[in-house]
Amino acid sequence: MLVELVTTGSELLLGEIVNENVRYLSQQLNKMGYSVIYQTTVGDNPNRMETVLRTALNRADIVITTGGLGPTQGDVTKIIGAQVMGVSLVFRKDVMEGVTAWIKLRHPERDLTDNQRRQAMIPEGATVLANEAGTAPGTALYKNGKVLIHLPGPPSEMRWVFNNRVKTYLRHIFGSQGYIYSTYVKIYDMGEARIEDMIMDLVERQSNPTIAMYARIGFVEVRVTAKAADEETAKALVRPVEDELRKRLRRAAVTYNDETVAAALGRALLDRKLTMSCAESCTGGLVGSYITDVAGSSAYFLGSAGTYQDGVKTKLLGVSSETLRLHTAVSEETAAEMAEGSRKLYGSDIAVSTTGIAGPDGGTKEKPAGLVYTGVAGPWGTTVYKSVFPGERKEVKERAATKAVYHALQYIMEHS
Repeated sequence: MLVELVTTGSELLLGEIVNENVRYLSQQLNKMGYSVIYQTTVGDNPNRMETVLRTALNRADIVITTGGLGPTQGDVTKIIGAQVMGVSLVFRKDVMEGVTAWIKLRHPERDLTDNQRRQAMIPEGATVLANEAGTAPGTALYKNGKVLIHLPGPPSEMRWVFNNRVKTYLRHIFGSQGYIYSTYVKIYDMGEARIEDMIMDLVERQSNPTIAMYARIGFVEVRVTAKAADEETAKALVRPVEDELRKRLRRAAVTYNDETVAAALGRALLDRKLTMSCAESCTGGLVGSYITDVAGSSAYFLGSAGTYQDGVKTKLLGVSSETLRLHTAVSEETAAEMAEGSRKLYGSDIAVSTTGIAGPDGGTKEKPAGLVYTGVAGPWGTTVYKSVFPGERKEVKERAATKAVYHALQYIMEHS
C-alpha cells in the first residue's frame, strides 16, 4: 500500500519548528510494511491545502495528515479534508463529551469556549480516533478505495493516536502488510569509500535484505533492511549480513542502531575498569555532555574542566605559559598538556581534551576555522589528533565532540 504524509501548518514552512512527525510516521509505517512514497508540507491556506490533498489522494492509497485539528479558525485540515472526500462535517455529541471531560480533568479552573465545538465536528462516516493525550481527536475516512486519516499536530498527541488507534485501524482495513526491519551500523573511523570497498561484494549480491550507506555528522551509517511476512522472519534475513559486518569491522569503532559512540566508550571503560575525564575549550562542555547522556556513566566518568580562556588552562590544568606563548592555545602541544592536566586534576585513567577554532571568525591561513586538536592521555602515553571540520560553528562543535569521544575509544582499543 502506498502512503503520502501531509504535514500542515505555516509554522513548518517558516522553519519555526522542526518537523518531527514525518520522521516518526515514516519509520513506523515502513516497519508495518507500508511504502511512504511522498512527504508534503502545506501551510494553513485552504486553497493550497485542497490542491495538496487532491493530488495526494490521486497518487496514494492512504493519505495521513498531521496538524490543523484544533479549535481555532486557522485549524482547517478537517474542513478541507471533508470537502475533498465529498462529505459533510457533523457534530458528534459523544466526541464533545470526551473533549469536555479531558479539559475538566486537567484544567478544572477553565471554562469551555464556544470554538471548542470545532473539535467535535467529524467528517460524516469517519471513524473517530480518540485522543487520550490531548483534546483533538483524529479521524479516519475510507471511501472509494482511499483512506484519509487526520492526526493531531503536537508530536506527543500524534504518536499516541497513531500507536493506539491508527495501527489497529489499518490492520482492520488492510490486514498485515508484512514487516520491514532495519539494523544500523555506525562506523566512526573509516570513510565511505573504504567502507564500500570492504563490503562491495555484499552490496553486489543484495536483494533481500538490501544494504545502503549514508554519511552522517561524525560517522558513516550502513543500513541493512529486510522485508518479510513478520518481524522474526525479517530479523532472520538481516542477521547473517549483520554478523558478517560485525566480523569485518571487528577492530573498527562501531555502534549499532540507536547506540552512540559514547555508549561504546562507556562499555570499553567498564570492561577494563578505567575512569575518564575531559578538558574542553572549543567544545564548551559538549564532550562531557555526550558522555553523561549514557545512563550509568557516573561509574566511570569523573568530570570535565571547561577551560575556554588561556589563564584558566594554566590555573586548572597546569598548561605551561611558555607553551601557550610559543604554540598558542590551538596547538598539538596545548592539547597534550590539557589532556595530561585533566588526568592529574581528576585522578582519571584516561583523559581527553579539545582545543580549536569553532569559527566562523578567528581562523587564519595556517590555522583555519574548523581546526581542532584532540588530546588523549592515559597509561600508554599521550596522543594528539588533528582535524579540520567543515560547517558552521555549532556543527564544528558537534563534529569535534563526537570525534573526541571516538578518539578516546580508539586509544583504548589500540592499547588494550
